[in-house]
Amino acid sequence: MEDPKIAGGGIMKTERRLAAIASLDVVDYTRLMEADEAATHVALSACMREIVEPLVAAYRGHIFKFTGDGALIEFASAVDAVKCVFEIQRSLQEWNASASSERPIIFRIGVNVGDVIFAEQDVYGMGVNVAARLQALADPGTIFVSAVVVDHIHNQVNLDLDYIGQRHVKNVSEPIKVYRMRPGPGTRPAVHRRPIPQWRRPRALAALIVVLAGIALAIAWWQPWHRNPILQPPDKASIAILPFDNLSGDSGQVYLAEGITEDLITNLAKFPDLYVIARNSSSIYTDKPVKVQRIRDELGASYVVEGSVQKAGNSLRVTAQLIDTETGEHIWAERYDRNVDKIFQIQDDVAASIAGTLTGTTGMLAAAELKRVSDKPPQTFIAYDYLMQGWHEWYKFTPEGNREARRLFEIARNADPGYARAYAGLAWTYALDYEYDWTEDYKNAVDQALGLAKKAVQLGPKDYRSYWVLGWAYLYSWQHEQAEAAYNRARDMNPNDAELLAEMASLLIYIGRPEQAITQIKEAMRRNPFFDQWYVEYLGWAYQEAGRPQECIETLEKIIDAQPSEEQLWLLRILAACYADPKVNRMADAQRIAKEILKLDPGFSMAAHRKYVEETLPYKTPQQIDRWIAAFSRVGLPQ
Repeated sequence: MEDPKIAGGGIMKTERRLAAIASLDVVDYTRLMEADEAATHVALSACMREIVEPLVAAYRGHIFKFTGDGALIEFASAVDAVKCVFEIQRSLQEWNASASSERPIIFRIGVNVGDVIFAEQDVYGMGVNVAARLQALADPGTIFVSAVVVDHIHNQVNLDLDYIGQRHVKNVSEPIKVYRMRPGPGTRPAVHRRPIPQWRRPRALAALIVVLAGIALAIAWWQPWHRNPILQPPDKASIAILPFDNLSGDSGQVYLAEGITEDLITNLAKFPDLYVIARNSSSIYTDKPVKVQRIRDELGASYVVEGSVQKAGNSLRVTAQLIDTETGEHIWAERYDRNVDKIFQIQDDVAASIAGTLTGTTGMLAAAELKRVSDKPPQTFIAYDYLMQGWHEWYKFTPEGNREARRLFEIARNADPGYARAYAGLAWTYALDYEYDWTEDYKNAVDQALGLAKKAVQLGPKDYRSYWVLGWAYLYSWQHEQAEAAYNRARDMNPNDAELLAEMASLLIYIGRPEQAITQIKEAMRRNPFFDQWYVEYLGWAYQEAGRPQECIETLEKIIDAQPSEEQLWLLRILAACYADPKVNRMADAQRIAKEILKLDPGFSMAAHRKYVEETLPYKTPQQIDRWIAAFSRVGLPQ
């Protein structure tokens, strides 16, 4: 397919303007091409010609770039953009049914509104970048849109928008608020229908079959098609803690509600008889009323806890209620009116009440277990308050947020020098500096993290988060046995933390157990159904290390951008090695990725790469590095 921007002699000067951008991508394009390149090319070309191009024209859009397996489309109006992509997905369902193809064309689509720069041979800008990231996040057959799009369309289209939550994506400093788009109840949006070409119009019985198939597909698509498959609750009681509402009348107090929610999740996760859903999965329901049955289906939760926090001066009111997701019945509810210095007693009371109710122990066993695993609380509310503010900043994953988090954790430590979690928080800020290259002194970052983590464990030996950061610091100090012991201690203390399970996979890879890493990442994905992209990145890496190149390719192809960024270099190296693996032997693809690597890193050489791996990646044995380099060297990059 020819790029109309170039073929038509279109935009040849640099120009910047606000636009709605839709990014389309074909699901499993590489697999389809490998199975039958000619048939896939014909099908995709026909799909573009018969569905995408007429609908884009009808909605006054402009296809400014074809990407081989998709397209980037510009619209002057966000309303036109969302109506158009909705109709593309709906029409594609009917098109696939009538074509009776064994290889249907399925799109994932992202839509964003933002600044776009049109240059001579390409298009740039955050508007395009975010649209592409949203498309990469989307499930097959779905449409993901940004909060900016939602603001622009208001109530002008009859579409339901399901808030997914905030997502951190590559090369975007602030998290993006993400929504799934689906049809509204009762009617479809008013759309411009494309004319069916005369040669495609069905007749007699064929027409009836196609119509019935189209109706069946449309009905299926009108259901909550955006959702993950229904998850069955595990054998033990499973529970999701919804974000507590901030009723303080001051939006600046939202961190307190976040902190109470997260601490309640942590407290409940310590009970071995409970299966607790990860925080960032339950957080997608923030500020959105939702039926508990939907939470049951999407998260596999048997029970839901919801509540609110209201602070006025030194007074604090916390309400909480426990709901059965099968029946919607309110099993337990309580209100706590205390001074802020009693906040930790409130958290323990809530956790004990819920755990006691679910495990049928009348609270006695729950109380004993909670006392056994509880942290030592800080001596003052000030320490806790600043700790929660610090985590609020840390989770922004920006250099500025990390510096501010460190400042706030320092205040918490000064307010209560015996507060273990303040030391753990400080350790994690140095870990983030190392992980994100926000420091020039990597050794100092690791040394600081290790010293602070040891202090955190000394002060709070029952806090799994202290052992977690201690494991990280030991690993990057090349103390593998100590690292494994600390990680295992953290996991044993809280087997429900999905992020711990997923992040620990790096340790398992470095010490030569990639198969265990694969199992653990998949378990993390089960506990956190709305997992972040880095879970997928780690899974692809583990597949490569385990000698499973085809699974690595299928995993990473879903998340690597059509125009990869420098932050994706490490994934490109893994993907190139897998393409060149004798089990796969896709050398043309390996060489294509090699060109991308050299474009992003023109000075790349195998010798420099080996030095980098040996100095910065804590593999336990030289043989692991040798195997990795040997696999990578088959790509044919400069020595």
